[in-house]
Amino acid sequence: MGKKAKLKKMRRELKATSQEHTKPDVNNYIKQVEKTGYRLQNIQRSPEVPRDNIEPQL
Repeated sequence: MGKKAKLKKMRRELKATSQEHTKPDVNNYIKQVEKTGYRLQNIQRSPEVPRDNIEPQL
């Protein structure tokens, strides 16, 4: 095998092994978000934006 083929094979193997180990944990994500100050139960939404087209006053 050539040098490029070996590197390609190693990259493929690394991708296969990294995908098996990186399963997202939902609870871990929620804990990280709560550490930043956000709460799942107390969602602060932005104020309502009027949808009417307001004509500028001259």
